[in-house]
Amino acid sequence: MAGDPKNPVVGDFVFDGSEFAAYTQDLPHGACQGMLTAREGYLDAAGELIVNQPAFGAKAGIHDQEITELATCNERIARIDAFLPALLKAVEVLTETRYLLDDRRQRIVLDAAKSVDRRALKNPDLLAKYEKVRAYRSAAAKKAVKSREKNAAEIPQPGAQSGENPVA
Repeated sequence: MAGDPKNPVVGDFVFDGSEFAAYTQDLPHGACQGMLTAREGYLDAAGELIVNQPAFGAKAGIHDQEITELATCNERIARIDAFLPALLKAVEVLTETRYLLDDRRQRIVLDAAKSVDRRALKNPDLLAKYEKVRAYRSAAAKKAVKSREKNAAEIPQPGAQSGENPVA
């Protein structure tokens, strides 16, 4: 149901994930590598364990505590899975909106620098007042020039390759 923070749907921006606080973990980078994930047939296998536990679990050497933990994991994953689509969409929308807003603010600054340059012809004191704006605008172009110069210097000249002897 849209608008229920405990059961969000795609498009919602209000989430109440407080139920996850007791068991969520922020793992270090790379810690998920090597972890097992559900494969095809998992639900059938887990269902069989849960159904057979009362009558055959002890004979099979499967502790009740493990089946209880299995059921808890299943429930928690189902709740997380209920939140993920809405949260992922919200992250996507916020990320795209941030890009859009950043683009807009960059264009405002760059346009302002152009305006200062044009008007500085009649009011030279504007150059000093907007020095940082103009430097910011020019930084990308200056970096590109340095990169081109560096790349041009790294291009081997004909006949100057290592191990090549010029013929006299």
